[in-house]
Amino acid sequence: MDKEKVYYIIREDVLPEAVKKTLIMKKALEADPKLSILEASKRFDLSRSAFYKYKDTIFPIQDVKTQSILSLSIDVDDIPGILGKILAVVNEEKCSVLTIHQTVPINSRATIIISLEVDSEHTNIEKLNTRIKNLEFINSVKVIGVSM
Repeated sequence: MDKEKVYYIIREDVLPEAVKKTLIMKKALEADPKLSILEASKRFDLSRSAFYKYKDTIFPIQDVKTQSILSLSIDVDDIPGILGKILAVVNEEKCSVLTIHQTVPINSRATIIISLEVDSEHTNIEKLNTRIKNLEFINSVKVIGVSM
């Protein structure tokens, strides 16, 4: 029976030297297709066996996925056009809407739950949050989920 693989996010400064060199070697090999593994292992002072041991097990997080799903809960006053204003900000911040749910207004207030696909290269989540919070008739914005 296979053991389930567990993945971790770990800071680079605590990685063993062989793992760090493996990452450097992988980058060099990708940048220069003519570079052989033997030449790279000599250049970066890493044994080929260590390189082969780690090469398929370590990846920079930005190489794995640049897109995440962000879910926001936005408490709004029941004013016509408020959802359109929120969506305009979402569009300007280069996010894609995955789902929208708006509750029935009670006491002239409603909650909008919106799930967005955000690209970390183009979207600053903090800026997105602040821009939505600063819109008129927005009472609160809460991040209720982020997946990487």
